[in-house]
Amino acid sequence: MKSKIVIPFLALGHGINDLLAGYFLGCLASSSADITRIGLSLLMYNLLAFGGQYPIAILLERIGHHQKMISGAFLLNLGAALLFFNVPSLAVVMAGIASAIYHVAGGSVCASGNKALPIGLFAAPGVAGLIAGGYLAWEQYALQWPMAGICILFLLLLQFVGIPNKVAWHRENAKAEAATGIHLDKHDLIMILLLLIISLRSAVWNIFQLLHEQQYDWLLAIALAAFAGKILGGWLADRIGWKAYTYLSMIAAAPLISFFRNELLLFCIGIGLLQSGIPATTALLIRSVNGKRKEESPFHLALPLSWAHLYW
Repeated sequence: MKSKIVIPFLALGHGINDLLAGYFLGCLASSSADITRIGLSLLMYNLLAFGGQYPIAILLERIGHHQKMISGAFLLNLGAALLFFNVPSLAVVMAGIASAIYHVAGGSVCASGNKALPIGLFAAPGVAGLIAGGYLAWEQYALQWPMAGICILFLLLLQFVGIPNKVAWHRENAKAEAATGIHLDKHDLIMILLLLIISLRSAVWNIFQLLHEQQYDWLLAIALAAFAGKILGGWLADRIGWKAYTYLSMIAAAPLISFFRNELLLFCIGIGLLQSGIPATTALLIRSVNGKRKEESPFHLALPLSWAHLYW
């Protein structure tokens, strides 16, 4: 019974983790502090949250204990929530380390089943939490104690969920992999990168414009589209093929995001399609990297997971 709730529970934790990060970063961005100090804090968070995934993956590979690592991430989040309004720089550092730990420890559990849907379920709450946190910060909600309480509640529930200490990887034989077109070659990587760059360039610029114009209600719609896209995309990718779905989603997303910034529905569909390719792309990268090794490990998930984190 516990195994059925592990992935939804980890997905919930991902949403909480990114909600805290979005709230902290939103508070910093809207504060009257020195712009250099704000910029350095934002840079430090991103360096730790992204770059920190590699040393964390090495540590996790050596010691295992996914549940303890996830508990450590939320203890750091709890400390960050308590310290943020008194020592914001330290809180941002703690939140960045917590994010790196949670994405590797939680993501490796959800990615171990060789399916795209669990990856989509884990990823979906991330962008929603990040945007919601930023929105709540802009609205000037005082969330220090509610966030601390949520972290404590998550830590208590974690003791009953039963996260595995070691991930049990599910292997496929070579014939099955070849039949489903599961590996990426150089041509695939170049095409996917080109499509991703086209879509992300437009998406990032358009979202920046929305922030500049203070159209924050659009951001909530975008977060909802991304959330739904990841879950639906993971489900569809497992059925029609990871590589095929990656191409279809990105080819469909690029024109919608590029040419329909002023049409909320079409733009959100484009964002949803772009985000829906994340589970398939991440699963492809994980399988391609691990397919070249005799043993699979959390360390070799760090590249695919941090790739996905770039637009989670």
